Amino acid sequence: MSRTLIRGGTLLTADEAQPVLHDGYLLIDGDTIVDVGTGAPPSDGVDEVLDATGMLVTPGFVNAHTHLCMIYGRNLGTDRGLLHWLSEAQVPLMGALEPEDYEVSMQLGAIENLLAGNTTICEVFFSPHYDQGVDALAARALDRSGIRSVFIRCANDESFFDGFVERREDIVERSERLIAEFQAAARTTIGVGPLIPWGSSAESFRDAVELSSRHGALIHLHTAETPEYNALVQERTGRSNVEMLADVGALGDSVMLNHCVHLSEHDIELIADSGTHVIHDPTSNMLLASGVSPVPRLREAGINVGLACDGPACNNAQDMIEAMKDAALLHKVTSGEAETLVANDVFLMATRNGARSIGLGGRLGVLAEGHLADVVLVDARAPHLTPMNNELAALVYSARGADVHTVLVDGRVVVRDGAVTTLDEQAIRAHAQERAERARSIAGV
Repeated sequence: MSRTLIRGGTLLTADEAQPVLHDGYLLIDGDTIVDVGTGAPPSDGVDEVLDATGMLVTPGFVNAHTHLCMIYGRNLGTDRGLLHWLSEAQVPLMGALEPEDYEVSMQLGAIENLLAGNTTICEVFFSPHYDQGVDALAARALDRSGIRSVFIRCANDESFFDGFVERREDIVERSERLIAEFQAAARTTIGVGPLIPWGSSAESFRDAVELSSRHGALIHLHTAETPEYNALVQERTGRSNVEMLADVGALGDSVMLNHCVHLSEHDIELIADSGTHVIHDPTSNMLLASGVSPVPRLREAGINVGLACDGPACNNAQDMIEAMKDAALLHKVTSGEAETLVANDVFLMATRNGARSIGLGGRLGVLAEGHLADVVLVDARAPHLTPMNNELAALVYSARGADVHTVLVDGRVVVRDGAVTTLDEQAIRAHAQERAERARSIAGV
């Protein structure tokens, strides 16, 4: 196995035992960090040395909810609420996609995420073309890109937009097939879950719980995102969104609830008591005017909260550094308390907490011995990062995704000097532009 040494940088470890290490080093053996320290590093048997002088070295960011399948819709239908944004722009565009477009979307999205230091993504995938095997096509494309991913195969069995509904038996059979294909994959795992809470039967939610139990698959669910979400669920079930999930057994440590904006105190108690994870999407919640998730209250209740950009069509970027800043600022201004969510809180949400939410707590999201070597080097020598008075505050409040210099996933360099090494960025960008223009023309958006 290859051994890589990263030396000379300031390590923001996300490790409570030694959170910041100046003149630090990491020794990586294969896909695992085997030594972390300061000063003169061991150099015997090292195959590559990465000089991190003038850089911040962090765990890879976990973008715990995105929709790369919607990347062609970036900046379409802007300044609309969620349901209008979907119906007027995004759904018609997705209906015009062909199988080739899903591979291109995943490649482009992987490039954008890797360049921003997002070493892990949760791709919440949905499509009107499941009968053409686009789920497997997309998951394979992500796997080849070198990014770590949890590929969440989502569908509804009762209602959504025309063409976006699958039969229950097809959802189960196709999910089983996808899980089996990636059972031995190193970086790509498969998750499941109904796409929207009012569009699936109770039986379909129970199918997801059964798949999760049988195969260890994560469940990922849009939850209480808007008042309309809650009203539709209440109308169909007589319960709140979270209460409905509790009724069908879809809460627990293997479940990620995304958004969780409009929650009652009882909802929060159900989430906390079940050990369910919550993913916060501050930027898309603001852009779509969905509201503000009660993240401080969730954290107070002991709930693990991860962080996400959400999709490139409803955020318009995949910059987790921006998402950290947005999260901190959003909760400061809405609470009126500057200490409500501080830099270290959102940094841990983007790293260690995100890793825990995908079942890799203790193995990912921290620069520590025995952890997977997903590592980001951020060039801190730019004017907007000078002077460097507080490294963690500089990362959250001053840095940008564009400052990412080098990225490793599983100990492999996938971004070097600001360029992706696993894919042809220029060719993929050109191809994506061409294919997106074709789809827009067909969809008439």
